Amino acid sequence: MGADPILAIKVASTNAARYFRLNNRGAIALGYLADFVIIDSFEEFTVEQVYKKGKLMYSGGKLKDFRAPTVDEFLTERAHSTFKVDRLKPEAFKIDRPRGVLGMVPGELMTTDEGYATGINTDEDILKIAVVERHNYTGHIGIGYIKGYGLKSGAVATSISHDSHNIIVVGTNDEDMAAAVNHIAENGGGITVFDGGKCIGDVKLGIAGLMSDDPLIDVNRNLEDAKVRAFELGVSKLIDPFMTLSFMSLPVIPKLRLTTRGVFDVESQSYV
Repeated sequence: MGADPILAIKVASTNAARYFRLNNRGAIALGYLADFVIIDSFEEFTVEQVYKKGKLMYSGGKLKDFRAPTVDEFLTERAHSTFKVDRLKPEAFKIDRPRGVLGMVPGELMTTDEGYATGINTDEDILKIAVVERHNYTGHIGIGYIKGYGLKSGAVATSISHDSHNIIVVGTNDEDMAAAVNHIAENGGGITVFDGGKCIGDVKLGIAGLMSDDPLIDVNRNLEDAKVRAFELGVSKLIDPFMTLSFMSLPVIPKLRLTTRGVFDVESQSYV
């Protein structure tokens, strides 16, 4: 892109280390940890060797054996037990008054204000959406409607919902919404697609409901399969079924978002 390679590397190494006060990293000098790489050229930037604390760890395409870091058992248990939410019944998603409608915009995280709705209407692409608090047994559930997601049957839920990472679910009926939320809580986190009371797509994220300790290949396979299932249920091909949904609860991006207390207008800083 035309940048000076030396300056680019400096920005990514020594400048970053200085900013975060990692005072023994970011350079090759006396008193610094000898963490560095050998590359073939600035044009290709292929890493040929990796040194960690002065020891050669990678060379010729092969990584040397090393002892995996240990994690305290208490922290491991805490990281895998982060869901504090009671089992929900479909009645938890009942609505007795009109609620705001979040309008999804293809290719963007912004939403539009689509007024109010009084119920699910798949013909008009009006779906129910909810955010379930899952950290402290508060029982708080924010409920609204969403337009532009495209789902025609079932429900989609994920425990990746920025920034508080509660459980966010969108669905065509309360039964599948409740089943999807309960399934995620029982799994200790994840992404799931439900239809007719059955789980047809599933990604388990047992570490804080955000990450997995399963092999990357398995996680990616399950994720792609879940996407296919979501698209089969009608989710718009113009959005990512899970990534886009995860941002609908981030109350800092205009126009409307959904929190555990209801539909929030970011611009006016008020609930609608």
